[in-house]
Amino acid sequence: MYKILIAEDSKPILRHIKELLQSSELPVQVAHTASNGEDALQGLRRLDIDILITDIRMPKLDGLALIEEAKKLRPGLKAVLISGYNDFEYTRKAINLQVADYLLKPVERGALTEVMERVIGQLGEQLLKEIAVLDEVIDPAVGRELTLHPRFFRHKKLVFVLHLQYFQEAAPVYRPDHIQNVLNRSFAPHPLWVFATSKPKEMLVLADPAMLEGTAATMELLARIRAPLAEGGLPVSVAGHFEPAAASEIAGCYRALSGLLENRLSVAEPCLADAAHPAALPPEAPGDFERLAARYADKIQKLQKEPFLRQLEEQLLKWGRSNARIARLQRFVALLADAFATHRPAAGWRNDRLYRSEAMALFEKVSYGEFCSGLLALTEDWFAELQSLNKKGGNELFGQIDDYLRASLYSQVSLNELSAAFHVSPSYISRVVKKFARRTLMQHYLNLKIEEARKVMQSKPSIKIKELSDALCFYDQHYFSKVFKEYAGCSPSEFKATLDGAEP
Repeated sequence: MYKILIAEDSKPILRHIKELLQSSELPVQVAHTASNGEDALQGLRRLDIDILITDIRMPKLDGLALIEEAKKLRPGLKAVLISGYNDFEYTRKAINLQVADYLLKPVERGALTEVMERVIGQLGEQLLKEIAVLDEVIDPAVGRELTLHPRFFRHKKLVFVLHLQYFQEAAPVYRPDHIQNVLNRSFAPHPLWVFATSKPKEMLVLADPAMLEGTAATMELLARIRAPLAEGGLPVSVAGHFEPAAASEIAGCYRALSGLLENRLSVAEPCLADAAHPAALPPEAPGDFERLAARYADKIQKLQKEPFLRQLEEQLLKWGRSNARIARLQRFVALLADAFATHRPAAGWRNDRLYRSEAMALFEKVSYGEFCSGLLALTEDWFAELQSLNKKGGNELFGQIDDYLRASLYSQVSLNELSAAFHVSPSYISRVVKKFARRTLMQHYLNLKIEEARKVMQSKPSIKIKELSDALCFYDQHYFSKVFKEYAGCSPSEFKATLDGAEP
C-alpha cells in the first residue's frame, strides 16, 4: 500500500481528489492532506510518504518549492502536479525537479486513475531495482520469493553477518525466519531483517540504525546479537558494519564482513568483529605454511604413507590445542588434496576436483575430532588408491613412457619432466622402467638414441658423426662415440665402414 499526501489550498478540489482515490481500487492510502505548502512539508517530515500530489499555486510555500524541499527529504518520492495554468516557466521548473506526472483542473476520475497507475508502476520498478542490489548476496531460491515493503530501502540500514560455528551438530532451526523472530524479541521495538545468503552457514542481517541508541560500544551490541542465538543452541560468529549503509552499499558491506569473518573463524570458539576496528590477527611467519605443505607433498610423491599419517595426526592435534583458524585449516586441506591430485597415476579414474570436494566435505563434521579422524581416513584411502593404481598400471605406464622417450630422441628428457607428464613420482618411474626395460631410465633412453643413430647412418651414410651427435643432443662427439661403442659394440666410424655392402 503506497501512502499519498495531497497539498491543495482549495478545499472542494482537495476533498474531490481524496474521494476519487479512496473509491478507486488502487493500492494507495491518503495518509495526510494539507492546505498550504508548509503544512505539507511538516507532514512529509513526519510520515513515510510515497506520492505527493500538489497544486502549483499555494500560500506560504508553492508547489514547486514544496517539491524541491520534499526531494531533499525523500529522493525517491514521486511528485504529481495539479495545475490550471499552462505557463511554460512553471513547466520548465517542474521538469528540472523531475516531476513524475501532471493533472489538469478540474481533475477527472479517468485522468487521475491513469496518472496514478503510471506513478505506481514507476515505484514498483524502483523497488525492483533496490531489491536487485541483494541478488548477488542472498540465496537465489530466497530471492525469487523475496517481498519487501516499498519503503524498506528508504532509510539506511546497519549491516551484520552471522556465521554458524564449524564442527557443530546440525542446526535445524538455523533459518532466517527463526533467527529474525529471536532477534526481534531481543531488540524490540527496533526491527531486524534476516536473509539467507548463497553461503549455507552465513546470514545477512539488516537493522534500523536507531538500535544503536543507548549502546556504549559496538562490541557490546555484537555480543547482544550473539547471546540469544547461543542460548537457543546456535553458536554464531557476528561481524558488524556500524556506519548506516544505503541500498547500493549493502552488497559491498556484506562481502567485506564475510571476508572479515572468514579470516577470524576458529576451530573452537565463535568470534565478534567490528568492520571499523578489526582486531589484529596473530602474525604468520613468511613461508612457514608453504614449507609445511611442501613436506607433506614430498611424502605423497614418495608414497611414504606411514610417516605422512603420523605427522598429519600430530599436526592436527597441535592445531586443535592452539584453536587454529578455519581459513588456515581449509587452505592446508586444499593443498593436500591438490598434492594427491598432482601425483595421481595417469591410469587413475579420479579427477582433480574430486579430491578437493571430498576433503572440503569434512568441514561439515559435527566435531573437530571427527574432522581429524575423517581426514586421516581419507588420506589413507588416497594413498592406498595411488599405490594400487601404480602397481596395476605399471605395464601400461612403461608403454606410455617408452612412446614419450621415442618421440623425444632429438631433445633431452629429464626424470622430473616425466614425473610431471605422467603425474607419478620420479622413484616410481625409475622402478617401472627398470622392471620392464631391464635397465635404468638413462640406459634405456641412451639405447633408444643409439638405435636411432644407427638407423640414420643406414639411411644416410654420408652424414657426419658430429652432425648426428648434435642432432641427438649429445653436444660432445667424443661422448657420443663412447656411448655408441658401449651400446652398438663398435664406434660410429667402424659402424659406417660396415655399411659398405655388409650388414652392420
